[in-house]
Amino acid sequence: MSGALVLSGGGLAGIAWEIGILIGIRDAAPAVYDAITAPEVTYLGTSAGSAVASQLAGGTAIGELFAQQIAEETAELGADIDLVSFQQTMATLSAGVRSPQEFRQRLGTFAREADTTPAAERLAVIEARLPISVWPDRRLLVTAIDTDTGELRVFDRDSGVSLINAVAASCAVPGVWPTVEIEGVHYMDGGMRSASNVDLIAGSDPVLILTPSPATGPMGDAISEADLAALGDAVVTSVFADAASLAAFGQNPLDPAVRPPSAEAGRAQGRELAASLQSIWA
Repeated sequence: MSGALVLSGGGLAGIAWEIGILIGIRDAAPAVYDAITAPEVTYLGTSAGSAVASQLAGGTAIGELFAQQIAEETAELGADIDLVSFQQTMATLSAGVRSPQEFRQRLGTFAREADTTPAAERLAVIEARLPISVWPDRRLLVTAIDTDTGELRVFDRDSGVSLINAVAASCAVPGVWPTVEIEGVHYMDGGMRSASNVDLIAGSDPVLILTPSPATGPMGDAISEADLAALGDAVVTSVFADAASLAAFGQNPLDPAVRPPSAEAGRAQGRELAASLQSIWA
């Protein structure tokens, strides 16, 4: 079986941190980095992770990606988001629901009705992030949620959907960024089902999951026991943001100013992580 790299959601801070982790691994253990990014490895990206997965799959060198994150100039748009207020909104929308899917349907209505940045402006940002606009040859999975039904959709090169639209849909945080219309259906952030949707790569081995958050937070565990159980006997390494990285993220992970410190903190954490991956990936 081939391995999988799972990249979770986490805003601009998460993009920077995940890139930082990967270049840190390369710094300390180049052979491990080469194995993680080998052509046969599946990339699964959710929300911010879909951007990183697409950048890597598109062939951009990790050094170039890191340089983009620590540069002062960026094409990224900032957004004011209060995480406490966002969590309160989630709690309000979840009151009385009978299933996770019903909650996502409520959330989808909220997302469609929200006053956000114009869709064309947001798509231009996503296009600026990606080195290519077509799906790469390697296996790349991008997740999003149907705002009407609350169901998960997984986009890949056989979906007949543009890569830019797929990533924009996966990154469409409800109430912050516009939903993305694809084939007459409006989609929102894939992280509204799960931060990583790691159950989708059942059968892969080994698995490396990068999640730019604490392992447990106000909304519960970042990765559920059920999701991990779906991976069976695979060797799974789950990496969460350490204290220094969480401090670098600040109070607003969608503020472009958090990119350089988040990337640097991720790089330091990646260097420390690399040795533990040697026997698994190298």
